[in-house]
Amino acid sequence: MAAVASSSMMLPSTSGGSSLHQAVDQITNEVSAGFNILQHRDRFQEKALRDVTLSSNDSAMMLDPNNPILVREEMESQKEYFGRLKFTYLEQEAKRHFLSSIMLEEPPTVEQGENEERERINAEKKAILKETKTTIEDMRSMTVKLAEDNAQKHKQVSTKLSEAQVLQKQIRDMELELARIKATHPPEDRMTTTQANETLDAQIVEMERLTDAISSTQNQTDIAREEVAKFAKEVQRLSRDREREEARAKEVREGREAGDTKVDEICRWYSSSMSFYRSLLGIKLVKAVSDNELHMEYDVPNGPVTLAMIFDEVTKRFADARLIGSDLDISESVGIAAGSNDVPGLVADVLVRLRPA
Repeated sequence: MAAVASSSMMLPSTSGGSSLHQAVDQITNEVSAGFNILQHRDRFQEKALRDVTLSSNDSAMMLDPNNPILVREEMESQKEYFGRLKFTYLEQEAKRHFLSSIMLEEPPTVEQGENEERERINAEKKAILKETKTTIEDMRSMTVKLAEDNAQKHKQVSTKLSEAQVLQKQIRDMELELARIKATHPPEDRMTTTQANETLDAQIVEMERLTDAISSTQNQTDIAREEVAKFAKEVQRLSRDREREEARAKEVREGREAGDTKVDEICRWYSSSMSFYRSLLGIKLVKAVSDNELHMEYDVPNGPVTLAMIFDEVTKRFADARLIGSDLDISESVGIAAGSNDVPGLVADVLVRLRPA
């Protein structure tokens, strides 16, 4: 185009109208021969469309047509392509108008109402395009939501599948165990339903008996624990008494070694006093049958009679008494002695009642 413009500018101004027409004819011939844009417009558009088709086949939408998330990317690509196509069209139209103007040819005119018709058609197409965009956006949102739901369901199904596999393995192991049990215990060695029920009833009775025994043993254990605690306290007290008595015995031994016989004299006096007191009260024998029970046998004409006296385990006070070998009622004397803790008085009263005047 620059060469054509320069050739027209170098024409002499004095050549007249014929030379001007010759120049115009020459430019027209050159344009029609090698620079006719109208002639090559269809070829250009065909090649452009072919290039677009080839490039669209390589697009992400063509590689993965089932993925609705790529619609937005494909739509942006198409918009960019149509923008370039519009720019190319406007550029070609400008060139055509320029050639028409320099060749003094009238460009094609626009008929009345054609623009309005085009605007109406464009508005309809825009509305359809907007509706299509809305539909595509809704489909994309729905697709994303369905994808999330499917992912959640897939996770749940995977979890349930793992549980089912574990259960299946357990069932298989149980079947193998059942087959082993059947092989170990043949049908002729198995119990009938009646025998199983009788065995079950016997086991239930045995369990009830064992439960009662456990309860009784627990109660006895509690009582024994209390007695052990009580005896532990008594042992501590007796330990202190033992230490005190051992100290006294050591002192007596040391005094005896030093020639002091006063303790021996006191012991002899105490023994003789006890013998005299026992003969005075008619006591034949004194025996401790347990930790809290003392038996005292009387020497009476009607035969031996034993007074069994019971003492409290904690306080060591007199608690109760009974006669063995006699029908004599001593409940009143026992009550008086228990109230005042007067054991000697009870012994003397029983002796008087066993030896009437």
